[in-house]
Amino acid sequence: MGIKINWKEIVDEAANLLSQYIQINTTNPPGNEEEAVEFLAGILKNEGFQPEILGSGNQRSNILCKIRGSTSASPLLLLSHIDVVGAVGRDWEIPPFSGAIRNGYVWGRGAIDCKGLGIMELMSLLMLRRMGITPKRDLILLAVADEESGGESGAKWITENHWDKISAGFVLNEGGEGISGMFGKDIMKLCFGEKGPLWLKLKAKGKSGHGSIPIQENPNDKIVAALASIASHETAVNLLPEIKSFLRGLGRSMGLPLSIFAPFAANNFVLNLFRKKLKGIKDLNPILRNTISITNIKSGFKENVIPSEAEAVLDCRLLPGQDKGEFLNELKGIIGNPEIEIEVLQSHPASQSSAANEFMDVLKRVVQQNNPGALFFPLLSPGFTDSRFFRERGAVSYGFIPCLFTREEIDTIHGINERISFRCLGDGIRNIFDLCREF
Repeated sequence: MGIKINWKEIVDEAANLLSQYIQINTTNPPGNEEEAVEFLAGILKNEGFQPEILGSGNQRSNILCKIRGSTSASPLLLLSHIDVVGAVGRDWEIPPFSGAIRNGYVWGRGAIDCKGLGIMELMSLLMLRRMGITPKRDLILLAVADEESGGESGAKWITENHWDKISAGFVLNEGGEGISGMFGKDIMKLCFGEKGPLWLKLKAKGKSGHGSIPIQENPNDKIVAALASIASHETAVNLLPEIKSFLRGLGRSMGLPLSIFAPFAANNFVLNLFRKKLKGIKDLNPILRNTISITNIKSGFKENVIPSEAEAVLDCRLLPGQDKGEFLNELKGIIGNPEIEIEVLQSHPASQSSAANEFMDVLKRVVQQNNPGALFFPLLSPGFTDSRFFRERGAVSYGFIPCLFTREEIDTIHGINERISFRCLGDGIRNIFDLCREF
């Protein structure tokens, strides 16, 4: 390649930009992304770009910027979202919207999810322009509103109303990342697909009465029994081909004697024998099967009154290829009480892109060049992102922040003390910059 880059200057610049970006509070709801969009637009204009602001109304803004490529190859879209989840300042070591730079970290809500990725992508475009590099294909930078509330004013609105401005064949978005020390290895986890959310409300009805007189028609008893059955149930392991490849590859990387068992680690029958124990493996369990989490329980209004109704909410996530109707029938069987009503609150099908193409090959090559020793695997995301809207349009969309985080850093996403290291910023920019040059 032969390009000399002062990476310290690049990372310092990125950290300062990210600090300013975090200080613009885009908590969703309400989002109010307009100020942040103007901030990004100002940076791009100062570098000679002509960004386009696309507002969907009610101070919900998105920003798009292009670099023309040297060929007619299908464009690559660098995607991020501007909005962030809320943060309670008293719980944080450093105020969540301070954008503080301390001890090699940029602190604040959105540092990883997802303003950090946005700055990595932005810096990659700035570097291309400054160095006079023309990419092979058109590159599109897109930062959108409203991801944290479903994307109605952001990615969904953009793909429905302005697809002609994008027409991307490939998308790099959030959803996966590198994790240091995952199963004792440094693993670059690129997400080729996402499970489908199915949010359900269970409702039990009965008779109200005085709490001093127990009754058989107490709806609390019904809902508690239903939830107990759900909590003790172990859904079946159902491995996607990519997950089988991951388990075999991880097993082989362990060395003897553990590597001898690698073929068995990717066997549905074997894993189902141990599915109860697998439930406790946080990084593995969600990608092996459909999952059910009890997230909300609501009942009663007074200590001595038996209510007439009790409710519970379930966050279910289904693997690609799973049928919602079959899953609901399975759930009814688990509950075993036809009196429990099941209401679908929200449902989106799982989405995935092929894990075998040139885009994947280049990403893998770039990451392994820049992160020697790290293992690279296409995996499934248990959560869902804006990628689904682009997959619906036929784009190959991968979720991947291409740097190695510690487990502690990853756990700050949607939690307290969210922060990103200068090291991660630098590695992410390097990998995205090289991807933009080589793909």
